[in-house]
Amino acid sequence: MTISFEPNNTFLRVKYKEGKFRDGKDYPAVDEKRPLTLLNSDLQGLYPYTGAKDIIPNPERGRPRQEVLVSILMQNIVSQTPWEEAWVTFWRDHFSIFGQDQNVGAFSPHWEVNVIRKYCWGNFRELLEVQASHPAMLYYLNNRSSRAGSANENFARELFELHTLGKKAYLNNIYSEWKKVPGALSGKPAGYIDEDVYEAARAFTGWTVEDGSGLGGNKKLPETGQFVYIESRHDNYQKRILGTEFASYAGAMSDGRKVLDLCAAHPETALHLAEKLVKRFISDTPPVNIVQSTAKLFHEEQKNPDQLKIIFNHLVRQASAIPEVKKQKAMTPIRLASKFIQLVNIPFNFNENGFLGNVESAGFNPYSWPSPDGLPDGMSEILSSGYVRNRVSLIQGLAENWWGTGEWDPFLQIGSSRQYQVVMNHWEKKLFGKPRPELSQQLAKFGNIKPNENMNDAKIVCKIIGVMACSPSFQTEVVLPQKIA
Repeated sequence: MTISFEPNNTFLRVKYKEGKFRDGKDYPAVDEKRPLTLLNSDLQGLYPYTGAKDIIPNPERGRPRQEVLVSILMQNIVSQTPWEEAWVTFWRDHFSIFGQDQNVGAFSPHWEVNVIRKYCWGNFRELLEVQASHPAMLYYLNNRSSRAGSANENFARELFELHTLGKKAYLNNIYSEWKKVPGALSGKPAGYIDEDVYEAARAFTGWTVEDGSGLGGNKKLPETGQFVYIESRHDNYQKRILGTEFASYAGAMSDGRKVLDLCAAHPETALHLAEKLVKRFISDTPPVNIVQSTAKLFHEEQKNPDQLKIIFNHLVRQASAIPEVKKQKAMTPIRLASKFIQLVNIPFNFNENGFLGNVESAGFNPYSWPSPDGLPDGMSEILSSGYVRNRVSLIQGLAENWWGTGEWDPFLQIGSSRQYQVVMNHWEKKLFGKPRPELSQQLAKFGNIKPNENMNDAKIVCKIIGVMACSPSFQTEVVLPQKIA
């Protein structure tokens, strides 16, 4: 069975009552299914979904994020290389944006395709600038409104704390006395201080979005949603960041780019990212030696256009040498659903009759986390009691086709026998990679089923297999990675 993903053949239901635009004009009620048409839209095509032009009915303005969520789900279902999808997910979470903010979510399809998927295999410094100048991030962390004399610190703070050097490199007890930072006088500061953040905020003034705002003298920006640098809004005076002097009037975008250079090249950035990567791909308790080797390689390859691909392959080699019991990870709802669909061979057809809502309620999902620290990553968070019930419903609903996503044949690869123990032995190996007779025996005891009893009702067998897949051990996995060229 092969599942394909074609945006034009995947449909989302659009349903809302009639209403009015802000200017009082009416829009009609809608109840129809539409294909995923926004995934390849340019920024100008997505900009109206911010509501700025008031030409998209308010109930439709969350559609860009919905389309992205469906596309991510489908990409995971059709993918034969789950580690590669997990890699994309890592960078999406690292440069986290909140898609349920209408201004941010409007641009999420372009962000997903043209920032995360396009650059996550290349060079980190390049990715850093692409995300810093994208309207989704400019809206989310308020740099869009940052200008000389009123610099907004949000983006600069998260650039240091989350995207690059990390919280461990924050020397909060020094505050503004840069000379006291170890190594600062030689241009190699051990970490960053509050003054670095304030000065960096000044460096990014003028990085904004074509949003129709005024420029003075009866001039206005176009309304395209595209990035623009406005010289008149930039603070051109001298700065000092990470022990480095910035000359006055250095040139268009030069200050901001210099900050990105310094942050990307800092050893603490390599260490911060190495710790996050090893935790995500190998163990919730990252082995120190792998963190160190990853950080070293990340720093050494900082000029390489394939830097991130090199790091990926390094993690593949390291993970392959570690026993499975030491690299067990909990699955996100999307990965959980995708794995079950693939293992039981569901001829999956996306159907929004409650399915997407159940995916979203079963745990952390893309573009759903309000704060910029990104989705939590750990067994206890992902498998928390608040999500377990909905995770069980997600699997059981797929197994029993509650949402019309596809019926499947549980006898397809078993042969002629329908005996309970034969059927269950096959599915134990299929779901867990090894026999799990204790699970089958418990289910038989609960259902008053004899081991040699014939199981002729496919729907009952699908239900039993769904229950088996709801066991805690199916909620975690070791994804065996493959090196990429």
